Amino acid sequence: MSSSATIPGVSVVTQDGSAVEIYRRMPSLGEIEHIQSLLTPNSSVLELGSGTGRIADALAALGHRVTAVDDSPEMLAHIRRARAIQARIEDVRLAEKFDAVLLVSNLINYPDAPLRRSMLATFAHHLAPSGQVIIEWVPPSMLASRQQGWTKTVTFGQAAATLTIHSNAGGIITGEFTLTADGRRWHQSLVLQRVSPATVRDELTAAGLTLTTAAPNSTRWLLAKRR
Repeated sequence: MSSSATIPGVSVVTQDGSAVEIYRRMPSLGEIEHIQSLLTPNSSVLELGSGTGRIADALAALGHRVTAVDDSPEMLAHIRRARAIQARIEDVRLAEKFDAVLLVSNLINYPDAPLRRSMLATFAHHLAPSGQVIIEWVPPSMLASRQQGWTKTVTFGQAAATLTIHSNAGGIITGEFTLTADGRRWHQSLVLQRVSPATVRDELTAAGLTLTTAAPNSTRWLLAKRR
């Protein structure tokens, strides 16, 4: 779809700057299928930072018992199948333990080390003894290759998602994500931090978890379990 044929889209923007329409309209790009392959039937799943429930509702439709946590009521208003709870990831403490605790959208790469460690503590608190943590991240090798001016567009049906990198220096990457659909465009800025596998491993250990992914620098998915 040509950008000249589109107009700016209107979206509610959450307190942290996320455009609700982007999260609501984005399809699965293989995440749901991958996560499903890691779960046993009828798993209890806690998704942290669930947004509009793109992942949570899909997993619930597949027969899992899903709880979706997000701090934005505007995001949670779009959830239809999962149980929705409004809370910050670092603050939520539920009574249940879960077979899987899930964090997607590269939130582990957010440039705030104390927040990252607090999120890992939340994972550990909610994980059942035999459960697993599933984290989507951007490994440092991938971020190192995304230099200033790098751009990539993925199309799905009549829609397109474009990621553009504006800067990559000092371990911090800034850029913009654009979604084009139904003749409209939505934009959202992004900031990611290059986090080493060693850092993730050490911080998981400090939280009482063990990284089980054999080659973390070559995958978008990290797995962990209780120590």
